[in-house]
Amino acid sequence: MEDVLHVLLPLLEVEQGIVTACNGVFTEQIGYQPQAIIGKPVASFLSHLSSEKHQPLTLKQFLAQAGRAPHGMLACAQLTDNFHYPLPVRIHCAGTRDAGRFRLCFQILENKSLDPITGLRNGWAIRCRANHVLEMANRRPVNLALIVLSVDNFSTINFRYDFDIGDLFLTVVGQKLQTLIGEKGLVVRYSNAKFGLLIEEHNGVSSSVFSERVLRLCNKLCQMGDAPIQLSADLAIHRSFSLGVSAEGICYPDYHAMEVAAEDALQDAKKVSQSNYVFAEKQIGSGIVYHKLIIDAFPQAIEQYQIQIHYQPQYALNSGRLIGLEALSRWHHAELGHIAPDVFVGIAEEIGLHFEFDLWVVQQVCRQIVAWQETRVPAPKVAINISFKTLEMSTFIARLEHILQQTQCPTPLVELEITETANAHNVSQLRENIVQARRLGLSIAVDDFGTGYSSLKLIRTFCRSLDMVKLDRTLIENICKTELDREFVHQIIALSKVLNVKVLAEGVETAAQAALLHELGCDYAQGYYYHKAMPAEEIAHLMQAMQDSAPQADLLR
Repeated sequence: MEDVLHVLLPLLEVEQGIVTACNGVFTEQIGYQPQAIIGKPVASFLSHLSSEKHQPLTLKQFLAQAGRAPHGMLACAQLTDNFHYPLPVRIHCAGTRDAGRFRLCFQILENKSLDPITGLRNGWAIRCRANHVLEMANRRPVNLALIVLSVDNFSTINFRYDFDIGDLFLTVVGQKLQTLIGEKGLVVRYSNAKFGLLIEEHNGVSSSVFSERVLRLCNKLCQMGDAPIQLSADLAIHRSFSLGVSAEGICYPDYHAMEVAAEDALQDAKKVSQSNYVFAEKQIGSGIVYHKLIIDAFPQAIEQYQIQIHYQPQYALNSGRLIGLEALSRWHHAELGHIAPDVFVGIAEEIGLHFEFDLWVVQQVCRQIVAWQETRVPAPKVAINISFKTLEMSTFIARLEHILQQTQCPTPLVELEITETANAHNVSQLRENIVQARRLGLSIAVDDFGTGYSSLKLIRTFCRSLDMVKLDRTLIENICKTELDREFVHQIIALSKVLNVKVLAEGVETAAQAALLHELGCDYAQGYYYHKAMPAEEIAHLMQAMQDSAPQADLLR
């Protein structure tokens, strides 16, 4: 039986808590070479020990009791392998004739680190290893790079041949990658036809030398994709590779940041229809890294009120009086800096938070309107931009009514701005919600009018429910320079008069633009010529200063 165990299961010989020997199965399954483990404390490989009788034991207690047990002891433990993947194991500890010496026999209960198709490690394994190395980097210098390799147009292999050939292709590619990397790193298969190569250097070489090695490796990987991959004597398949590489000379805080940086670079590499590699940008500012960081931070930003509501004043062109405000979201992230509203609003729609975010903005604005009124500041109407995806939600009106009742905000002081509707899935529900919002006493405006066909379709569909059309700033910027722009705006204003809706121009930056818009019959305007968007406190001072000179009827429009 002892010989059978020695052949089939990983074994360690331990004396006074120190490893003195290991068998070949331990080396094969756990990954440690004898010289790397012999002489080390066994406690550095085992953790979370518990006996089969559910009695919590320290490793020291377990070994001590095993020496007194006639047939040894059984327990469950976590064994850390050479790449620092935690492996749950059942451990059998048996004493020998010599006092203080033990034999530990392991049965691996589960190995989550293996890819079943290629036999390589998987994405979970590379994360464990990379995070371990990055933790080591806090104590001593280490060079680390991640290469994400994707096989271009891999799906055509499955379709042209079959899935068995596709799996064989991935297996052969994995073997070639492992041969190329050797002992200098770890090769894993993430999913489908995507591989990860974690390159390590612990020998104290300079970052420039390490970067040069990574660069040479990238060239070799591309060259590997230049030739057909031989799968059998009569079958060879040619596919190019796209490579994304983590930034040179950057020590990432964790594997997640390193992976998304390499993935970002991979997307750029895929734009070239041949084997190509791209290194990630050293600064976070765009792409997948920036995108994912915003996704991670966005829910917390809402919960902790990190997103602030600013208000941009709107004025009557005929009198110059303040007639309203537009609520605009502003987010300054502690690490990412200023994040543009169109970026995080788009992400809110992407991750399904648009409904909650829009209602959160409505709630903040309603509370602010009531706060202004309580301080006897004559609050004007406030326009709130609402995503069409929110407006087509069946529970939108019920949630809106709840906010209005909860805050006691006067409905005539709230305006909903509708934007792009070309991709609306439930137009009938959207139409019903707009009608219901009007019945509640809210105004409805079309935002960014004139930028696309969907705006014309929207105004045609909802003309009887609209109160205002807002001309997009791109229509205003050249209105004083070209006859075409002036006439285009003139025709939109004429259309609005036919529909009996007011017109507001966004992005007005000069007195000449304001004068021409007034001449063309535009009703209202907003832009840097008047004011930038301001915090609520500054708006209160502005409205207070205008209180004596502007009758309240004009302020309420």
